[in-house]
Amino acid sequence: MEFSSKIALLESVKPDLAPMETQVHGLLLESVNSIADQWIEQLNILRKSADEMEAQIIAAVAKAKSDITALHELGLKVATEARRGQEVCRQLSDSVGKIAS
Repeated sequence: MEFSSKIALLESVKPDLAPMETQVHGLLLESVNSIADQWIEQLNILRKSADEMEAQIIAAVAKAKSDITALHELGLKVATEARRGQEVCRQLSDSVGKIAS
């Protein structure tokens, strides 16, 4: 190839082509980073929401267990008072029976 042909070949290559490719490459990397950042942000929001939901569930379960325990203790007291009331009624009935006889 002649020297003048080589110069013509070099001139036909645009000098701004390489920087454009570098610029496009940089933009693509920025876009991928932006997408990854958005996904990570969404995952962080999801994680925070899941943590808050977990705390709410734990609190609700603790309250339900506490309420069940309180109802159980109340039931025991009611049963004790019912037995005591039955005994009082039996004693009163015996006393009335003695007076009536």
